[in-house]
Amino acid sequence: MTTGSFSLKIIFLSLFLLFNIFAKEVGKVEKVIVDEEEKLVALVQRDNEVLNLKDVGFVVHQNDIIKTYKKSKLKIRFLDDTIIYIGPKTTLEIAKYYYDKENKENNATNLKILNGSFRLKTGKIGELAPEQFKIDTKFSVIGIRG
Repeated sequence: MTTGSFSLKIIFLSLFLLFNIFAKEVGKVEKVIVDEEEKLVALVQRDNEVLNLKDVGFVVHQNDIIKTYKKSKLKIRFLDDTIIYIGPKTTLEIAKYYYDKENKENNATNLKILNGSFRLKTGKIGELAPEQFKIDTKFSVIGIRG
């Protein structure tokens, strides 16, 4: 193998890995309320690591599991402008999220609330493909406004 072809393979591999890292982003945290007792907001389980979510701007990915502390809250805005407010002692799993402005047939959301409370305002996926927007809960009470 020549040095040039080896370098080219390294470049393509790096670009592929870089694309996959950025491709997982599905939204950002816009607001946090810190648990003053714990001095923390939430923990995020991502792949095989646990991250400390403590600031606005934290990027959330598909398959993240987010757990808020007993007095903390947060607001996440997804790429399609879906907004979810997560209450204290809540566990949210972003089980599936795909949004493509150009190819609307493939858009889909599946959020799982394992425990706790939340408030949600759907974005483009809920408007354009409501059958593809799913929230799974063990037990739900729904209030509709407007």
